[in-house]
Amino acid sequence: MDLALNYQRVDPSRGGAETYVVDLCRALVRRGHRVVLYAASWAEGCLPREVEVVRVQPRGWSRLDRIWSFAERSEQAIARGGHEASVGFINTWGHDVLIPQGGVQQGSLRANSARYVSPISSRAYLLSKQANPKYWLYRAIERKQFELARGACYIAVSRMVRGQIEEFHGVPGDRIHVVPNSIDVGRLEVADPSGIKEQVRLKLGLQADDLVGLFVGHNFALKGLDPLIRAMGSRRRRGYPSRPMALLVCGGGRIAPYARMVHRLGLGNDVRLLGFYPDVREVYRAADFFVQPTFYDPCSLVVMEALACGLPVITTAQNGAGELMESGREGFVLRSPRAEDELIAALDAMTDDDRRRAMSEAARGLGRKQTFDRHVERLLAVLEEVASTKRGTNRVPSRGIRPARAVVS
Repeated sequence: MDLALNYQRVDPSRGGAETYVVDLCRALVRRGHRVVLYAASWAEGCLPREVEVVRVQPRGWSRLDRIWSFAERSEQAIARGGHEASVGFINTWGHDVLIPQGGVQQGSLRANSARYVSPISSRAYLLSKQANPKYWLYRAIERKQFELARGACYIAVSRMVRGQIEEFHGVPGDRIHVVPNSIDVGRLEVADPSGIKEQVRLKLGLQADDLVGLFVGHNFALKGLDPLIRAMGSRRRRGYPSRPMALLVCGGGRIAPYARMVHRLGLGNDVRLLGFYPDVREVYRAADFFVQPTFYDPCSLVVMEALACGLPVITTAQNGAGELMESGREGFVLRSPRAEDELIAALDAMTDDDRRRAMSEAARGLGRKQTFDRHVERLLAVLEEVASTKRGTNRVPSRGIRPARAVVS
């Protein structure tokens, strides 16, 4: 197939979405498809040489102007390209297939506001967001993305996201395909897992037989670190109903408020706030289980990575990745981050060594099924269907030859 992909700045060092675009390009050309990437910039050497790149130059003085103009110019350039199918991801419209990896704006806002216990604080948060010009820009872009008259179809990374696309944008269910996120299991491999576990624990002052949980996330508030630390505090106040445990917290978020909470709850020996950790594979190997009681995650990649590393997972029904799990088998899926008794019970269940080992084996099996190859095959089935429909309705114009590094100014 002749495929177009559209993403403004392609640089795997920037995050998961950018890495996904590069991995997708690589997988598609490996299968023999023609891939043309429409982008404003891309990291040198990150793309396979077979990928043709069309530079779409945004205009405007402000960041918001450049985001909007990139989307407009991308739509025009892709229309001229005459591709069998086009794919967009974030802040662009006019594609045959859209993959809203971050979910939908209203769903994310609703989940973020749920972080606040006080209704007044929750309302203040929503008002502050609605007063921000970025809110109106992203809302305008999203309206264009989900305009029914465009005839696009959508890839939802979870049933939760599918439901929100239907709820907030009225898209018929038959135009939404659920294709969960995936991981590159090979990137998680290490040469000496048991040796790394011993080294990391020694460095952190942990013993070989300590029970160790792991939290990984950059947006600590959204990912549920507050209710997790409070649950750890409740376990301590109850005299550790089963067995003490240590919690490793990794991520690039603001640590100071959580350090104060840890001190206030007397958890200095239980909770280790590590900040950004350069090689997350090491802490996966050092831990016995993973916990992320998130308020919102369309389909968490770190949950899939933890599963693939054999860590039982505790997460919430607000995480699309939890839809892949059977609660009680690979870990636990809680009703919400605020369900403290459920969270404490799940943490206590991890103290049962035999049960945790059984969960670990089930987790490893589930995580290692979520391969990128499997994901791409499911995505290609949707793209083939789109291309076939376009051919049948004569929507694919004759294709010209495009230089590999063209510029749309």
